[in-house]
Amino acid sequence: IYDLGKTVRQLHAQGVRVIGRLVCFRDPIHAAAAWKAGRRNEVVQTPDEQPYAGYGGFTNFANPAVRRYNIDVAVAAARLGVDEILYDYLRRPDGPLDSMVFPGLRETPERAIVRFLAESRAALAGTKALVGASVFGVAATRPTEVAQDISAMAREVDYIAPMLYPSHWGPGEYDVADPNGSPYEIIRRSTVDFVREVGGTGARVVPWLQDFSLGRDYGPAEVRAQIKGARDAGADEFLLWDPAVTYTADALDPNAKRPALGITSAQPKDAPGPVRLPDPKPVPKPVATPVSNRRASRQPQPGLAPNELGQIPIVMHHMVRPDRVGEYDQTPAEFRAELDLLWRQGFVPVGVGDIVKGRLDVPKGMTPVGFTFDDSTTYQLALRPDGTVEPDTAVGIMLEFARTHPGFVPAGTFYVNREPFGGVEESAELLRWLVKNGFEVGNHTHDHLPLRDMSDAEVQRQLATGAEVIERAIPGYEIETMSLPLGAMPRRAELAVQGSWKGKRYGPYGVTLVGANPAPSPFSRSFELGAVPRIRTSHAGWDGERDFAFSYWMRELERNPSARYVSDGDPKVVSGRAGSEGELRPAFRARMRVVG
Repeated sequence: IYDLGKTVRQLHAQGVRVIGRLVCFRDPIHAAAAWKAGRRNEVVQTPDEQPYAGYGGFTNFANPAVRRYNIDVAVAAARLGVDEILYDYLRRPDGPLDSMVFPGLRETPERAIVRFLAESRAALAGTKALVGASVFGVAATRPTEVAQDISAMAREVDYIAPMLYPSHWGPGEYDVADPNGSPYEIIRRSTVDFVREVGGTGARVVPWLQDFSLGRDYGPAEVRAQIKGARDAGADEFLLWDPAVTYTADALDPNAKRPALGITSAQPKDAPGPVRLPDPKPVPKPVATPVSNRRASRQPQPGLAPNELGQIPIVMHHMVRPDRVGEYDQTPAEFRAELDLLWRQGFVPVGVGDIVKGRLDVPKGMTPVGFTFDDSTTYQLALRPDGTVEPDTAVGIMLEFARTHPGFVPAGTFYVNREPFGGVEESAELLRWLVKNGFEVGNHTHDHLPLRDMSDAEVQRQLATGAEVIERAIPGYEIETMSLPLGAMPRRAELAVQGSWKGKRYGPYGVTLVGANPAPSPFSRSFELGAVPRIRTSHAGWDGERDFAFSYWMRELERNPSARYVSDGDPKVVSGRAGSEGELRPAFRARMRVVG
Protein backbone atom coordinates (compact mmCIF):
# COMPACT_ATOMS: atom_id res chain seq x y z
CA ILE A 1 0.00 0.00 0.00
CA TYR A 2 1.51 3.33 -1.01
CA ASP A 3 1.85 6.27 1.39
CA LEU A 4 -1.04 8.53 0.39
CA GLY A 5 0.16 11.57 2.31
CA LYS A 6 3.64 11.35 0.80
CA THR A 7 2.19 10.87 -2.68
CA VAL A 8 -0.06 13.91 -2.31
CA ARG A 9 2.88 16.04 -1.19
CA GLN A 10 4.92 14.90 -4.18
CA LEU A 11 2.08 15.73 -6.57
CA HIS A 12 1.51 19.14 -4.98
CA ALA A 13 5.21 19.88 -5.39
CA GLN A 14 4.71 19.33 -9.13
CA GLY A 15 1.72 21.68 -9.22
CA VAL A 16 -0.78 18.84 -9.54
CA ARG A 17 -4.23 19.09 -8.02
CA VAL A 18 -5.23 15.79 -6.40
CA ILE A 19 -8.80 14.56 -6.82
CA GLY A 20 -9.61 11.45 -4.79
CA ARG A 21 -12.23 9.37 -6.63
CA LEU A 22 -14.01 7.40 -3.93
CA VAL A 23 -16.16 4.53 -5.19
CA CYS A 24 -18.93 4.31 -2.61
CA PHE A 25 -21.58 1.64 -2.75
CA ARG A 26 -20.33 -0.62 -5.53
CA ASP A 27 -17.97 -2.44 -3.15
CA PRO A 28 -17.80 -6.22 -3.70
CA ILE A 29 -15.05 -6.67 -1.08
CA HIS A 30 -17.01 -4.90 1.65
CA ALA A 31 -20.23 -6.63 0.62
CA ALA A 32 -18.66 -10.11 0.71
CA ALA A 33 -16.92 -9.50 4.03
CA ALA A 34 -20.05 -8.08 5.67
CA TRP A 35 -22.17 -10.99 4.41
CA LYS A 36 -19.66 -13.55 5.65
CA ALA A 37 -19.47 -11.83 9.07
CA GLY A 38 -23.26 -11.91 9.44
CA ARG A 39 -23.72 -8.14 8.96
CA ARG A 40 -26.21 -8.75 6.18
CA ASN A 41 -28.02 -5.44 6.59
CA GLU A 42 -24.93 -3.79 5.11
CA VAL A 43 -25.59 -5.48 1.77
CA VAL A 44 -28.20 -4.83 -0.93
CA GLN A 45 -30.30 -7.99 -1.20
CA THR A 46 -32.76 -9.71 -3.50
CA PRO A 47 -36.38 -10.22 -2.44
CA ASP A 48 -35.50 -13.80 -1.38
CA GLU A 49 -32.86 -12.45 1.05
CA GLN A 50 -29.78 -13.31 -1.01
CA PRO A 51 -26.98 -10.82 -1.78
CA TYR A 52 -27.67 -8.77 -4.88
CA ALA A 53 -25.23 -10.17 -7.46
CA GLY A 54 -25.00 -7.22 -9.83
CA TYR A 55 -21.52 -5.65 -10.04
CA GLY A 56 -20.21 -8.42 -7.78
CA GLY A 57 -22.00 -7.01 -4.76
CA PHE A 58 -23.45 -3.65 -3.71
CA THR A 59 -23.35 -2.22 -0.19
CA ASN A 60 -26.49 -0.75 1.33
CA PHE A 61 -26.47 3.06 1.36
CA ALA A 62 -29.33 3.02 3.90
CA ASN A 63 -27.11 1.35 6.50
CA PRO A 64 -25.39 3.74 8.98
CA ALA A 65 -22.24 1.59 9.16
CA VAL A 66 -21.83 1.63 5.37
CA ARG A 67 -22.30 5.38 5.22
CA ARG A 68 -19.88 5.92 8.10
CA TYR A 69 -17.22 3.72 6.48
CA ASN A 70 -17.27 5.72 3.25
CA ILE A 71 -17.27 9.04 5.08
CA ASP A 72 -14.35 7.96 7.26
CA VAL A 73 -12.33 7.14 4.14
CA ALA A 74 -13.16 10.56 2.67
CA VAL A 75 -12.18 12.41 5.85
CA ALA A 76 -8.92 10.45 6.15
CA ALA A 77 -8.00 11.31 2.55
CA ALA A 78 -8.86 14.98 3.04
CA ARG A 79 -6.71 15.19 6.16
CA LEU A 80 -3.79 13.78 4.18
CA GLY A 81 -4.09 16.67 1.73
CA VAL A 82 -6.33 15.33 -1.05
CA ASP A 83 -7.83 18.46 -2.62
CA GLU A 84 -11.18 17.05 -3.69
CA ILE A 85 -13.29 14.04 -2.79
CA LEU A 86 -15.18 12.92 -5.87
CA TYR A 87 -17.76 10.29 -4.96
CA ASP A 88 -18.58 7.67 -7.60
CA TYR A 89 -21.19 4.89 -7.63
CA LEU A 90 -23.17 7.18 -5.38
CA ARG A 91 -26.37 5.38 -6.26
CA ARG A 92 -28.42 2.24 -6.10
CA PRO A 93 -27.78 -0.56 -8.62
CA ASP A 94 -29.41 0.09 -11.98
CA GLY A 95 -32.29 -2.23 -12.73
CA PRO A 96 -35.90 -2.73 -11.60
CA LEU A 97 -36.40 -1.42 -8.07
CA ASP A 98 -38.54 -4.40 -7.13
CA SER A 99 -35.57 -6.71 -7.78
CA MET A 100 -33.60 -5.34 -4.83
CA VAL A 101 -34.09 -4.79 -1.11
CA PHE A 102 -32.34 -2.17 1.08
CA PRO A 103 -32.58 -3.29 4.71
CA GLY A 104 -33.49 -0.44 7.03
CA LEU A 105 -34.57 1.96 4.29
CA ARG A 106 -37.31 4.22 5.69
CA GLU A 107 -37.42 6.80 2.89
CA THR A 108 -36.95 6.92 -0.86
CA PRO A 109 -33.58 5.77 -2.21
CA GLU A 110 -33.11 9.27 -3.64
CA ARG A 111 -33.54 10.86 -0.23
CA ALA A 112 -31.18 8.35 1.41
CA ILE A 113 -28.42 9.24 -1.04
CA VAL A 114 -28.90 12.93 -0.30
CA ARG A 115 -28.80 12.20 3.44
CA PHE A 116 -25.45 10.46 2.97
CA LEU A 117 -24.08 13.56 1.22
CA ALA A 118 -25.37 15.79 4.02
CA GLU A 119 -23.58 13.61 6.58
CA SER A 120 -20.45 13.70 4.44
CA ARG A 121 -20.57 17.49 4.14
CA ALA A 122 -20.81 17.86 7.93
CA ALA A 123 -17.89 15.48 8.50
CA LEU A 124 -15.67 17.21 5.93
CA ALA A 125 -16.48 20.73 7.11
CA GLY A 126 -13.27 20.92 9.11
CA THR A 127 -11.10 20.15 6.07
CA LYS A 128 -10.21 22.15 2.97
CA ALA A 129 -11.39 19.46 0.56
CA LEU A 130 -14.03 20.21 -2.03
CA VAL A 131 -16.67 17.55 -2.63
CA GLY A 132 -18.09 16.36 -5.93
CA ALA A 133 -20.58 13.71 -6.99
CA SER A 134 -20.28 11.70 -10.21
CA VAL A 135 -23.74 10.92 -11.56
CA PHE A 136 -25.42 9.18 -14.49
CA GLY A 137 -25.95 11.28 -17.59
CA VAL A 138 -29.67 10.51 -17.52
CA ALA A 139 -30.10 11.57 -13.88
CA ALA A 140 -31.07 15.15 -14.73
CA THR A 141 -34.27 13.94 -16.40
CA ARG A 142 -34.68 10.49 -14.76
CA PRO A 143 -33.81 10.95 -11.07
CA THR A 144 -35.34 7.66 -9.91
CA GLU A 145 -33.44 5.48 -12.41
CA VAL A 146 -30.50 5.03 -10.03
CA ALA A 147 -31.65 7.26 -7.13
CA GLN A 148 -29.85 10.49 -8.09
CA ASP A 149 -31.96 13.60 -7.45
CA ILE A 150 -29.62 16.18 -8.95
CA SER A 151 -30.99 19.42 -7.49
CA ALA A 152 -31.16 17.90 -3.99
CA MET A 153 -27.69 16.35 -4.25
CA ALA A 154 -26.23 19.62 -5.51
CA ARG A 155 -27.19 21.40 -2.29
CA GLU A 156 -24.83 19.11 -0.36
CA VAL A 157 -21.73 19.23 -2.61
CA ASP A 158 -19.46 21.72 -4.34
CA TYR A 159 -20.03 20.29 -7.80
CA ILE A 160 -21.98 17.71 -9.77
CA ALA A 161 -20.00 15.65 -12.32
CA PRO A 162 -22.39 14.04 -14.84
CA MET A 163 -20.93 11.25 -16.97
CA LEU A 164 -22.04 12.41 -20.42
CA TYR A 165 -19.96 10.14 -22.66
CA PRO A 166 -21.44 10.28 -26.20
CA SER A 167 -20.91 6.52 -26.66
CA HIS A 168 -23.26 5.81 -23.76
CA TRP A 169 -26.31 7.56 -25.22
CA GLY A 170 -28.80 5.64 -27.32
CA PRO A 171 -29.91 6.80 -30.79
CA GLY A 172 -32.48 9.59 -30.57
CA GLU A 173 -31.59 10.78 -27.05
CA TYR A 174 -32.07 14.55 -26.92
CA ASP A 175 -33.27 14.29 -30.52
CA VAL A 176 -29.73 13.44 -31.64
CA ALA A 177 -29.89 10.60 -34.17
CA ASP A 178 -26.29 9.46 -33.64
CA PRO A 179 -24.96 10.73 -30.27
CA ASN A 180 -21.58 9.01 -30.61
CA GLY A 181 -21.08 10.71 -33.98
CA SER A 182 -22.32 14.09 -32.71
CA PRO A 183 -20.17 14.81 -29.65
CA TYR A 184 -20.79 18.56 -29.60
CA GLU A 185 -24.56 18.35 -29.87
CA ILE A 186 -25.18 15.55 -27.35
CA ILE A 187 -22.88 17.14 -24.78
CA ARG A 188 -24.39 20.60 -25.19
CA ARG A 189 -27.97 19.39 -24.96
CA SER A 190 -27.43 17.07 -21.99
CA THR A 191 -25.32 19.61 -20.10
CA VAL A 192 -28.11 22.18 -20.38
CA ASP A 193 -30.33 19.94 -18.24
CA PHE A 194 -27.69 19.63 -15.53
CA VAL A 195 -27.01 23.37 -15.52
CA ARG A 196 -30.75 23.89 -15.06
CA GLU A 197 -31.06 21.36 -12.24
CA VAL A 198 -28.02 22.66 -10.37
CA GLY A 199 -28.89 26.34 -10.85
CA GLY A 200 -29.50 28.20 -7.59
CA THR A 201 -27.96 25.54 -5.35
CA GLY A 202 -24.48 27.05 -5.08
CA ALA A 203 -22.88 24.02 -6.74
CA ARG A 204 -21.12 23.85 -10.13
CA VAL A 205 -21.49 21.49 -13.06
CA VAL A 206 -18.23 19.73 -14.04
CA PRO A 207 -19.08 17.09 -16.66
CA TRP A 208 -17.08 13.96 -17.37
CA LEU A 209 -16.22 13.92 -21.10
CA GLN A 210 -15.15 11.00 -23.27
CA ASP A 211 -11.48 10.60 -24.18
CA PHE A 212 -11.67 6.98 -25.29
CA SER A 213 -12.91 5.18 -28.38
CA LEU A 214 -15.99 3.01 -28.17
CA GLY A 215 -17.89 2.32 -31.39
CA ARG A 216 -16.08 5.25 -33.05
CA ASP A 217 -12.52 6.50 -33.00
CA TYR A 218 -12.18 9.55 -30.73
CA GLY A 219 -9.28 11.98 -31.14
CA PRO A 220 -8.54 15.69 -30.60
CA ALA A 221 -11.46 16.94 -32.73
CA GLU A 222 -14.04 14.87 -30.84
CA VAL A 223 -12.68 15.84 -27.42
CA ARG A 224 -12.56 19.52 -28.35
CA ALA A 225 -16.13 19.31 -29.65
CA GLN A 226 -17.28 18.00 -26.27
CA ILE A 227 -15.44 20.73 -24.37
CA LYS A 228 -17.06 23.38 -26.56
CA GLY A 229 -20.50 21.79 -26.13
CA ALA A 230 -20.18 21.86 -22.35
CA ARG A 231 -19.00 25.46 -22.29
CA ASP A 232 -21.72 26.61 -24.68
CA ALA A 233 -24.25 25.07 -22.28
CA GLY A 234 -22.82 26.98 -19.32
CA ALA A 235 -20.38 24.47 -17.80
CA ASP A 236 -16.92 25.98 -17.97
CA GLU A 237 -15.05 23.13 -16.26
CA PHE A 238 -14.69 19.49 -17.26
CA LEU A 239 -13.05 16.16 -16.47
CA LEU A 240 -11.74 13.71 -19.07
CA TRP A 241 -12.06 9.94 -18.72
CA ASP A 242 -10.08 7.20 -20.42
CA PRO A 243 -9.96 3.82 -18.66
CA ALA A 244 -6.59 3.20 -20.31
CA VAL A 245 -5.26 6.51 -18.89
CA THR A 246 -3.95 7.68 -22.28
CA TYR A 247 -5.27 11.20 -22.63
CA THR A 248 -5.36 13.33 -25.79
CA ALA A 249 -3.08 16.26 -25.03
CA ASP A 250 -3.65 17.74 -28.49
CA ALA A 251 -7.27 18.43 -27.53
CA LEU A 252 -6.22 20.79 -24.74
CA ASP A 253 -4.76 24.28 -24.78
CA PRO A 254 -1.07 23.88 -23.95
CA ASN A 255 -0.51 27.43 -22.73
CA ALA A 256 -2.28 27.41 -19.37
CA LYS A 257 -0.89 26.41 -15.99
CA ARG A 258 -4.47 25.60 -15.10
CA PRO A 259 -7.56 25.59 -17.36
CA ALA A 260 -8.36 29.07 -18.65
CA LEU A 261 -12.00 28.79 -17.70
CA GLY A 262 -13.02 32.41 -17.49
CA ILE A 263 -15.33 32.23 -14.46
CA THR A 264 -14.28 29.38 -12.21
CA SER A 265 -12.76 29.09 -8.78
CA ALA A 266 -10.15 31.44 -7.41
CA GLN A 267 -6.70 30.02 -6.83
CA PRO A 268 -4.13 31.11 -4.22
CA LYS A 269 -0.70 31.61 -5.77
CA ASP A 270 0.91 28.63 -4.05
CA ALA A 271 -1.97 26.17 -4.35
CA PRO A 272 -2.38 23.53 -7.05
CA GLY A 273 -6.00 24.45 -7.65
CA PRO A 274 -9.14 25.93 -6.09
CA VAL A 275 -9.40 25.42 -2.36
CA ARG A 276 -11.70 26.60 0.37
CA LEU A 277 -10.26 29.80 1.82
CA PRO A 278 -10.87 30.49 5.52
CA ASP A 279 -12.23 33.84 6.63
CA PRO A 280 -9.00 35.64 7.61
CA LYS A 281 -10.75 37.85 10.13
CA PRO A 282 -13.25 35.90 12.25
CA VAL A 283 -15.78 38.15 13.93
CA PRO A 284 -18.33 37.60 16.69
CA LYS A 285 -21.76 36.47 15.57
CA PRO A 286 -24.33 38.81 17.09
CA VAL A 287 -28.02 38.25 16.45
CA ALA A 288 -28.93 40.29 13.40
CA THR A 289 -32.21 42.21 13.43
CA PRO A 290 -33.77 44.42 10.75
CA VAL A 291 -33.04 48.13 10.76
CA SER A 292 -35.44 50.85 9.76
CA ASN A 293 -35.06 52.69 6.47
CA ARG A 294 -33.39 55.95 7.42
CA ARG A 295 -31.37 58.59 5.59
CA ALA A 296 -27.61 58.64 6.10
CA SER A 297 -26.55 61.23 8.67
CA ARG A 298 -23.06 60.53 9.99
CA GLN A 299 -21.36 59.04 6.96
CA PRO A 300 -18.16 60.80 5.80
CA GLN A 301 -18.87 63.44 3.13
CA PRO A 302 -16.58 63.36 0.07
CA GLY A 303 -17.05 67.10 -0.49
CA LEU A 304 -17.88 66.73 -4.20
CA ALA A 305 -20.11 69.06 -6.22
CA PRO A 306 -23.40 67.62 -7.53
CA ASN A 307 -23.14 65.71 -10.81
CA GLU A 308 -26.18 63.54 -11.48
CA LEU A 309 -25.00 62.67 -14.98
CA GLY A 310 -21.98 60.79 -13.60
CA GLN A 311 -21.33 57.07 -13.36
CA ILE A 312 -22.85 54.67 -10.81
CA PRO A 313 -21.06 51.44 -9.86
CA ILE A 314 -23.33 48.40 -9.64
CA VAL A 315 -21.54 45.58 -7.82
CA MET A 316 -22.34 41.98 -8.75
CA HIS A 317 -22.22 39.59 -5.77
CA HIS A 318 -22.82 35.86 -5.64
CA MET A 319 -22.10 33.82 -2.50
CA VAL A 320 -20.64 35.28 0.68
CA ARG A 321 -19.08 32.24 2.35
CA PRO A 322 -16.01 31.58 4.53
CA ASP A 323 -14.84 28.82 2.16
CA ARG A 324 -14.90 31.02 -0.94
CA VAL A 325 -14.94 28.65 -3.94
CA GLY A 326 -16.02 30.54 -7.04
CA GLU A 327 -14.24 33.50 -8.61
CA TYR A 328 -17.34 35.62 -8.04
CA ASP A 329 -17.69 34.63 -4.37
CA GLN A 330 -16.41 36.59 -1.37
CA THR A 331 -15.51 35.69 2.18
CA PRO A 332 -17.43 37.53 4.92
CA ALA A 333 -14.27 39.51 5.67
CA GLU A 334 -14.00 40.62 2.05
CA PHE A 335 -17.63 41.70 1.95
CA ARG A 336 -17.22 43.66 5.19
CA ALA A 337 -14.12 45.36 3.76
CA GLU A 338 -16.10 46.28 0.64
CA LEU A 339 -18.88 47.82 2.73
CA ASP A 340 -16.37 49.76 4.82
CA LEU A 341 -14.57 51.15 1.76
CA LEU A 342 -17.81 52.27 0.12
CA TRP A 343 -19.07 53.86 3.34
CA ARG A 344 -15.82 55.79 3.87
CA GLN A 345 -15.82 57.04 0.28
CA GLY A 346 -19.38 58.35 0.38
CA PHE A 347 -21.34 55.63 -1.42
CA VAL A 348 -24.92 54.74 -0.48
CA PRO A 349 -26.34 51.30 -1.45
CA VAL A 350 -29.49 51.19 -3.58
CA GLY A 351 -31.41 48.58 -5.57
CA VAL A 352 -31.02 48.40 -9.33
CA GLY A 353 -34.70 49.20 -9.74
CA ASP A 354 -34.07 52.58 -8.12
CA ILE A 355 -31.34 53.22 -10.67
CA VAL A 356 -33.17 52.19 -13.84
CA LYS A 357 -36.31 54.08 -12.77
CA GLY A 358 -34.37 57.20 -11.77
CA ARG A 359 -35.67 56.96 -8.17
CA LEU A 360 -32.41 58.09 -6.59
CA ASP A 361 -33.24 59.65 -3.23
CA VAL A 362 -29.64 59.87 -2.03
CA PRO A 363 -28.29 62.43 0.48
CA LYS A 364 -26.54 65.47 -0.92
CA GLY A 365 -22.90 64.90 -1.80
CA MET A 366 -23.24 61.11 -1.81
CA THR A 367 -23.03 58.58 -4.66
CA PRO A 368 -25.45 55.66 -5.12
CA VAL A 369 -23.95 52.18 -5.51
CA GLY A 370 -26.11 49.34 -6.76
CA PHE A 371 -25.81 46.05 -4.88
CA THR A 372 -26.90 42.87 -6.67
CA PHE A 373 -26.91 39.27 -5.43
CA ASP A 374 -27.32 36.60 -8.10
CA ASP A 375 -28.77 33.09 -7.67
CA SER A 376 -30.47 33.64 -4.24
CA THR A 377 -28.48 31.19 -2.13
CA THR A 378 -28.58 30.58 1.61
CA TYR A 379 -25.21 32.35 1.82
CA GLN A 380 -27.09 35.54 0.99
CA LEU A 381 -30.05 35.23 3.36
CA ALA A 382 -31.21 32.66 5.89
CA LEU A 383 -33.39 32.98 8.97
CA ARG A 384 -32.87 31.38 12.36
CA PRO A 385 -35.76 29.56 14.08
CA ASP A 386 -36.52 32.73 16.06
CA GLY A 387 -36.92 34.73 12.85
CA THR A 388 -33.65 36.67 13.09
CA VAL A 389 -31.19 36.73 10.21
CA GLU A 390 -28.17 34.44 10.19
CA PRO A 391 -25.33 36.92 10.87
CA ASP A 392 -22.76 35.54 8.41
CA THR A 393 -25.07 35.79 5.39
CA ALA A 394 -24.78 38.80 3.08
CA VAL A 395 -27.91 40.37 4.58
CA GLY A 396 -26.78 39.57 8.12
CA ILE A 397 -23.45 41.28 7.49
CA MET A 398 -25.19 44.36 6.10
CA LEU A 399 -27.48 44.53 9.13
CA GLU A 400 -24.50 44.22 11.45
CA PHE A 401 -22.68 46.96 9.50
CA ALA A 402 -25.72 49.24 9.87
CA ARG A 403 -25.62 48.91 13.66
CA THR A 404 -21.97 49.96 13.81
CA HIS A 405 -22.07 52.62 11.08
CA PRO A 406 -24.78 55.21 11.76
CA GLY A 407 -26.57 56.23 8.60
CA PHE A 408 -25.88 53.06 6.61
CA VAL A 409 -29.12 51.62 5.21
CA PRO A 410 -28.93 48.06 3.74
CA ALA A 411 -30.31 47.82 0.21
CA GLY A 412 -29.83 45.79 -2.93
CA THR A 413 -31.43 43.53 -5.53
CA PHE A 414 -31.65 39.75 -5.19
CA TYR A 415 -31.98 37.84 -8.47
CA VAL A 416 -33.85 34.56 -8.02
CA ASN A 417 -34.44 31.37 -10.00
CA ARG A 418 -37.07 28.65 -9.69
CA GLU A 419 -35.87 27.51 -6.22
CA PRO A 420 -35.00 30.66 -4.25
CA PHE A 421 -32.40 30.20 -1.53
CA GLY A 422 -31.66 26.60 -2.43
CA GLY A 423 -35.33 25.58 -2.40
CA VAL A 424 -35.64 25.75 1.39
CA GLU A 425 -39.14 25.38 2.76
CA GLU A 426 -39.31 29.03 3.78
CA SER A 427 -38.13 30.40 0.41
CA ALA A 428 -41.35 32.38 -0.18
CA GLU A 429 -41.10 33.81 3.33
CA LEU A 430 -37.53 34.94 2.60
CA LEU A 431 -38.62 36.77 -0.56
CA ARG A 432 -41.36 38.55 1.39
CA TRP A 433 -38.86 39.38 4.14
CA LEU A 434 -36.56 41.05 1.60
CA VAL A 435 -39.28 43.29 0.19
CA LYS A 436 -40.62 44.15 3.65
CA ASN A 437 -37.15 45.22 4.74
CA GLY A 438 -36.38 47.51 1.82
CA PHE A 439 -34.64 45.14 -0.61
CA GLU A 440 -35.60 44.47 -4.22
CA VAL A 441 -36.26 41.12 -5.92
CA GLY A 442 -35.41 40.60 -9.59
CA ASN A 443 -35.85 37.96 -12.27
CA HIS A 444 -32.90 35.62 -12.99
CA THR A 445 -35.04 33.35 -15.23
CA HIS A 446 -36.63 30.07 -14.20
CA ASP A 447 -33.77 27.64 -14.85
CA HIS A 448 -30.59 29.78 -14.96
CA LEU A 449 -29.65 28.69 -18.47
CA PRO A 450 -27.77 30.79 -21.06
CA LEU A 451 -30.36 32.55 -23.20
CA ARG A 452 -28.19 32.99 -26.29
CA ASP A 453 -28.82 29.46 -27.62
CA MET A 454 -32.57 29.43 -27.03
CA SER A 455 -35.44 29.99 -29.39
CA ASP A 456 -37.45 33.17 -28.92
CA ALA A 457 -40.28 31.15 -27.37
CA GLU A 458 -37.97 29.47 -24.86
CA VAL A 459 -36.39 32.79 -23.85
CA GLN A 460 -39.82 34.19 -23.11
CA ARG A 461 -40.86 31.02 -21.24
CA GLN A 462 -37.78 31.28 -19.03
CA LEU A 463 -38.53 34.90 -18.12
CA ALA A 464 -42.29 34.54 -17.77
CA THR A 465 -42.06 31.48 -15.51
CA GLY A 466 -39.19 33.09 -13.59
CA ALA A 467 -41.48 36.03 -12.88
CA GLU A 468 -44.21 33.67 -11.69
CA VAL A 469 -41.90 32.30 -8.98
CA ILE A 470 -41.62 35.79 -7.51
CA GLU A 471 -45.25 36.76 -8.02
CA ARG A 472 -46.54 33.60 -6.33
CA ALA A 473 -44.52 34.45 -3.24
CA ILE A 474 -45.27 38.20 -3.34
CA PRO A 475 -48.66 38.78 -5.03
CA GLY A 476 -48.82 42.09 -6.83
CA TYR A 477 -45.08 42.72 -6.68
CA GLU A 478 -43.69 44.72 -9.63
CA ILE A 479 -40.44 43.25 -10.94
CA GLU A 480 -38.30 46.00 -12.40
CA THR A 481 -35.02 44.32 -13.38
CA MET A 482 -33.55 41.02 -14.52
CA SER A 483 -30.05 39.54 -14.53
CA LEU A 484 -28.81 37.52 -17.51
CA PRO A 485 -27.80 33.96 -16.49
CA LEU A 486 -24.07 33.57 -17.19
CA GLY A 487 -24.18 37.00 -18.86
CA ALA A 488 -25.59 35.45 -22.05
CA MET A 489 -27.85 37.82 -24.02
CA PRO A 490 -30.60 36.23 -26.16
CA ARG A 491 -30.23 36.53 -29.92
CA ARG A 492 -33.08 39.03 -29.87
CA ALA A 493 -31.88 41.26 -27.05
CA GLU A 494 -35.24 43.01 -26.74
CA LEU A 495 -36.78 39.79 -25.38
CA ALA A 496 -34.70 40.19 -22.22
CA VAL A 497 -36.41 43.55 -21.67
CA GLN A 498 -40.00 42.47 -22.24
CA GLY A 499 -42.12 39.76 -23.82
CA SER A 500 -44.84 37.21 -23.13
CA TRP A 501 -45.43 33.48 -23.01
CA LYS A 502 -48.85 31.82 -23.04
CA GLY A 503 -50.50 35.12 -22.17
CA LYS A 504 -48.14 35.88 -19.29
CA ARG A 505 -46.39 39.21 -19.89
CA TYR A 506 -43.16 40.35 -18.27
CA GLY A 507 -41.19 43.58 -18.23
CA PRO A 508 -40.16 46.08 -19.20
CA TYR A 509 -37.02 45.20 -17.26
CA GLY A 510 -33.71 46.85 -16.77
CA VAL A 511 -31.27 44.14 -17.94
CA THR A 512 -28.06 43.79 -15.93
CA LEU A 513 -24.89 42.48 -17.55
CA VAL A 514 -21.90 40.66 -16.05
CA GLY A 515 -19.33 43.39 -16.65
CA ALA A 516 -17.31 45.29 -16.70
CA ASN A 517 -17.62 49.01 -15.83
CA PRO A 518 -19.78 51.44 -13.84
CA ALA A 519 -23.23 52.16 -15.24
CA PRO A 520 -24.18 55.47 -16.87
CA SER A 521 -26.59 57.66 -14.95
CA PRO A 522 -30.23 56.82 -15.70
CA PHE A 523 -30.60 60.49 -16.71
CA SER A 524 -27.81 60.25 -19.30
CA ARG A 525 -28.23 59.61 -23.02
CA SER A 526 -25.68 56.81 -22.59
CA PHE A 527 -28.02 54.80 -20.38
CA GLU A 528 -29.56 51.71 -22.03
CA LEU A 529 -32.40 49.89 -20.28
CA GLY A 530 -31.47 46.63 -22.02
CA ALA A 531 -27.77 46.72 -21.14
CA VAL A 532 -26.96 47.94 -17.63
CA PRO A 533 -23.32 47.10 -16.81
CA ARG A 534 -22.11 45.76 -13.46
CA ILE A 535 -18.66 45.28 -11.97
CA ARG A 536 -17.41 42.08 -10.37
CA THR A 537 -16.42 41.89 -6.73
CA SER A 538 -12.73 41.78 -5.81
CA HIS A 539 -10.86 39.52 -3.43
CA ALA A 540 -8.49 40.55 -0.67
CA GLY A 541 -4.96 41.34 -1.79
CA TRP A 542 -5.74 43.11 -5.08
CA ASP A 543 -2.35 43.88 -6.64
CA GLY A 544 -3.29 46.72 -8.97
CA GLU A 545 -4.07 44.45 -11.91
CA ARG A 546 -6.22 45.97 -14.66
CA ASP A 547 -8.94 43.37 -14.11
CA PHE A 548 -11.92 45.76 -14.33
CA ALA A 549 -13.32 44.42 -11.05
CA PHE A 550 -14.35 46.31 -7.89
CA SER A 551 -10.92 47.33 -6.57
CA TYR A 552 -9.82 48.56 -10.00
CA TRP A 553 -12.91 50.71 -10.50
CA MET A 554 -12.86 52.13 -6.96
CA ARG A 555 -9.30 53.30 -7.61
CA GLU A 556 -10.31 54.80 -10.98
CA LEU A 557 -13.25 56.70 -9.45
CA GLU A 558 -11.03 57.94 -6.64
CA ARG A 559 -8.51 59.19 -9.22
CA ASN A 560 -11.29 60.75 -11.33
CA PRO A 561 -13.96 61.99 -8.87
CA SER A 562 -15.57 64.15 -11.56
CA ALA A 563 -16.68 60.95 -13.31
CA ARG A 564 -18.90 59.71 -10.49
CA TYR A 565 -22.56 60.47 -9.88
CA VAL A 566 -22.95 62.88 -6.97
CA SER A 567 -26.41 63.65 -5.58
CA ASP A 568 -27.78 67.16 -5.10
CA GLY A 569 -30.07 65.89 -2.34
CA ASP A 570 -33.27 66.73 -4.24
CA PRO A 571 -34.83 63.70 -6.02
CA LYS A 572 -37.08 66.01 -8.05
CA VAL A 573 -34.13 67.76 -9.72
CA VAL A 574 -31.37 66.48 -12.01
CA SER A 575 -28.24 68.54 -11.43
CA GLY A 576 -25.54 68.66 -14.08
CA ARG A 577 -22.46 70.71 -14.65
CA ALA A 578 -22.35 73.57 -17.12
CA GLY A 579 -21.89 72.25 -20.65
CA SER A 580 -23.44 68.85 -19.85
CA GLU A 581 -26.94 69.70 -21.03
CA GLY A 582 -26.45 67.74 -24.24
CA GLU A 583 -25.81 64.55 -22.24
CA LEU A 584 -29.27 64.66 -20.65
CA ARG A 585 -32.00 62.32 -21.87
CA PRO A 586 -34.81 64.42 -23.34
CA ALA A 587 -37.37 62.99 -20.90
CA PHE A 588 -35.59 64.77 -18.01
CA ARG A 589 -35.08 68.22 -19.54
CA ALA A 590 -37.74 69.80 -17.36
CA ARG A 591 -35.92 68.62 -14.24
CA MET A 592 -32.44 69.82 -15.30
CA ARG A 593 -30.54 72.29 -13.11
CA VAL A 594 -27.06 73.49 -14.08
CA VAL A 595 -24.59 73.79 -11.23
CA GLY A 596 -21.01 75.03 -11.09
